[in-house]
Amino acid sequence: MRVLLVEDSLTVRVYVEGILRTAPDITLLPPARDGVVGVELAQTHHPDVILMDLELPRLSGIQAISEIMATSPRPIVVLSGALDKPGTDRTFESFQAGAVEVLAKPRGLSNEERERFSERLLRTLRVMSQARVIKRRPAAMKAVAAAPAVQPQPTPEGPFEVVLVGASTGGPIVVRNLLEEVRPPFPLPIVLCQHIVPGFEQGMAQWLGETGHRVNVANPGEHAMPGQVYVARADKHLAMNGLELSIRPGVGKQIMPSADVLFETAAATLGNRCVALLLTGMGDDGRRGLLALRRKGALTVTQSADTCVIDGMPGAARAAGAAVLDLSPPRMVELLKQIARAKQRSSTP
Repeated sequence: MRVLLVEDSLTVRVYVEGILRTAPDITLLPPARDGVVGVELAQTHHPDVILMDLELPRLSGIQAISEIMATSPRPIVVLSGALDKPGTDRTFESFQAGAVEVLAKPRGLSNEERERFSERLLRTLRVMSQARVIKRRPAAMKAVAAAPAVQPQPTPEGPFEVVLVGASTGGPIVVRNLLEEVRPPFPLPIVLCQHIVPGFEQGMAQWLGETGHRVNVANPGEHAMPGQVYVARADKHLAMNGLELSIRPGVGKQIMPSADVLFETAAATLGNRCVALLLTGMGDDGRRGLLALRRKGALTVTQSADTCVIDGMPGAARAAGAAVLDLSPPRMVELLKQIARAKQRSSTP
């Protein structure tokens, strides 16, 4: 696997290169110290994965990502130092430009911090080298792959009270596009479990809020209300007791936040009153919970394989028979609009 690092800070460059050189399956290409050179090297060397800083001289990271994805598309992982500081929402603009994942730069130089960052970095690069990317201009972001063949649609006039969403790699831009296409306020609460680096939740909520929907990081004890989008914290599980949100600590090396926890608790307390979407992402989180929801009669939907950056999570759920429908994002939009119209009709005297 050939990796291109685009980073202007010598300290960060040396730190990251030191980690990458320990991996026998990784070949480091000559690094780029600004965005212009980063684009040129991407076009000439065709790396398997690109690690990209956003704060770059001559051409910003966002501009460089847009140019690479328009001329020589490669999987791009953003190295961000923003975290919960101003500018975090700009980190999420990298998804709109075409990046597939964001990693936080290490905050310290301790052995523990280095080991934690090293493990996440190497795992991410290995998975992202297999990510599905397409040539695109920013304006074409919503033109995902062609929708699959029409499938029988369950009636949208179900007893639905909440929309649940589980997502990982590639998920933020799909969620953003769904919200942009579904007019606010949506008549059901939307609860989002997105695998994300701790510290980026508020920035993601602000970025998703640009769609016109009311988006907030979920707080324990909140009652999920129509017209609201709730984002799970990155370092805790988000669970549901009916429409009441609760926070749970993780156990061992369990993925946090876990779509399985969100889905299973909703299955136990809401049953067929749920619509659940399982979007692109690596691993199999959400498979077990989506199956529990389907067995309770909920409307369960997986993202179609040909529109996923990584078809891990939806693919695992699909194979387990957990999905009532397998849809592209544009078809998910249509389904959500049907549900919204049905809900509004049922509430009109």
